[in-house]
Amino acid sequence: MLRWRRVTISGGFLLLAAALYYLDGQGVVPWALLACLCHELGHYVAIRAFGGRVAQLRLTCAGAEMALSARRPLSRAGQLCTALAGPGTNLALAALSARLAGPVGESAYLFAGLNLALALFNLLPAAQLDGGRALAVLLSLVLPEDRAERGMRVLSLGLGLALTAAGAALALRAGGSLTLLITALWLLASSLPPLRGGGPGRTPKGRTKRRIKKFSLHSGASYGRIP
Repeated sequence: MLRWRRVTISGGFLLLAAALYYLDGQGVVPWALLACLCHELGHYVAIRAFGGRVAQLRLTCAGAEMALSARRPLSRAGQLCTALAGPGTNLALAALSARLAGPVGESAYLFAGLNLALALFNLLPAAQLDGGRALAVLLSLVLPEDRAERGMRVLSLGLGLALTAAGAALALRAGGSLTLLITALWLLASSLPPLRGGGPGRTPKGRTKRRIKKFSLHSGASYGRIP
């Protein structure tokens, strides 16, 4: 694990990046990384615009994970706009890249497609993704917090099961891709409740544990609050 100031990079992230670079024979990975970077910058700009402060950034094999300082919490409007800022940035870049594809060439179409795919995936109504977080904020306006969280958990589980079934069907076809299945299994696994621990907010020994509310911004990422 590498640490530099507020940035932490896990060994899993480095191994995944090396594997993708090795398997990339068409030069897609650099464009995909650029799309992801723009996605994160969209979140970061929105956080700063609404008065928040990023206290830590972690890069893992599951994605990027940012933690906010608890001293500068975001309002509901700030959370909603921040959650949608990443996909919104990708949608804007997709439209711009497609418009510039004529003079620039096929690489602009590639970048447009990657941004569009990243935006649409992150807008899915799963608790781990930007769309799920935005929906959770809206639900919290009309429902008690525990009911909103329970509803998002059920929705995320149902979406994970549906995508897993679709990914398995696609993988069983001749020449089918495993990408959807792997992604769906990740969503499904992260939607399942923990198998151990004496319930929310308690350790296995029964000691009370301080809960940290997480603000999911995108695939594999959480927006926790730390002092």
